[in-house]
Amino acid sequence: MEGRQLRPIYDALELPDTKYALNECDKLLRKHPNHYGAQALKTFILARSGRPNEALLLGKSVLSTPSAMASAHVQQGLSLAFRALGCPREEIMVYTAALAFSPNDESLHTKVFMAAARNSMFKEQHHAAVQLSKLSKQQKYVWWLVVSLLLQAKHSKDDVAAPVQLKLAERLVEKAVTDGQLTSTEELRVYLDVLDIQDKHEQMTEVMAANGQLAAMISNDPDLVTQRISLLIKIGAYDKAISAAIAALESRDNWADYKLYIEAVVALVGQAADVEAKHSLAADISSNFEKWAGVRGKARGAKLAQVALATRMHEAGHGDIAGSPEVLIWNYLAEFQQKAICYSDIMQFIVARREPSVLEYHRTQLEQRLPAARDSAANSDDAAQAWVNLEKIRYLLQALM
Repeated sequence: MEGRQLRPIYDALELPDTKYALNECDKLLRKHPNHYGAQALKTFILARSGRPNEALLLGKSVLSTPSAMASAHVQQGLSLAFRALGCPREEIMVYTAALAFSPNDESLHTKVFMAAARNSMFKEQHHAAVQLSKLSKQQKYVWWLVVSLLLQAKHSKDDVAAPVQLKLAERLVEKAVTDGQLTSTEELRVYLDVLDIQDKHEQMTEVMAANGQLAAMISNDPDLVTQRISLLIKIGAYDKAISAAIAALESRDNWADYKLYIEAVVALVGQAADVEAKHSLAADISSNFEKWAGVRGKARGAKLAQVALATRMHEAGHGDIAGSPEVLIWNYLAEFQQKAICYSDIMQFIVARREPSVLEYHRTQLEQRLPAARDSAANSDDAAQAWVNLEKIRYLLQALM
């Protein structure tokens, strides 16, 4: 009966014709002033029509009538209205009131969770996740609970509650791992986040060094591979970090891995007891970069990594065992200056070393190349791009000198 009475309003909303839908609401309410379904839909229409004050007043009036919440039409109309009005707390109150009539309705608890999650209402999100995990044995609800605990702890100002929430989240995840219920990289990332926020970096590396299904997940996810290298550096396991970076870069070209490889080598050079060991480390990484520079599809990344290595070595006080960053920059430009991204690649390395002698070297190199590049700019798109990149460097040097 109620659905039949509301059908003309729904039809008008589907057109969409809000003016006609509002007229249909008013027509029905003249016949049935206490028709809560019509009032709920009118609330939504008013919210959509730019009349928020009227919508909020009417919506709260319906919400304050507990018996009205038994209707699915009222639940839908009011929840959509409060969402359109930007009132998440009232939207959740609609679902909560509806749960008084259907306390075991999984879809209503899910709507509470989603509304809370959309609006960063972590306490309400956590409560909904608890209810869902009690109602259903589906493993996804355990992860919803873990995420809710994690978010609560991250954003909590309570120094007592946050560690307890994280410990509970960690126990739930460990049980899931034991039960073989950690089945996706998203779940693994949640596990790592729970450990990371507690500064349990050693345990994170143990998780990421696991065999079996977890190992397969990590090896197939480039971001997790990079995260593992970063973690090894964080705990001071530089040898392992270098091995992991080399293994990763043998099969892919990832700038983040190059940077981590360089950081690990620089750290080991700083710890090396003698000059021979320092030279050996520098020679090994340079040899790898040379090798990868000869591989199709890796040349640009590997040659830019040579520039980054030399720059980082000089910054760390090991310039005596590194090549000249300036020479490497111009070697890089000679090969890739026809690419639009070339200037963005090397700009950071020019800016990193602003000593007058270094800037003068760049100016001299530029003056040797710029006239020819300008003269040949009309010959092809590549030549034009090379000239543009050199002009950009000219402006950069003017700003730095």
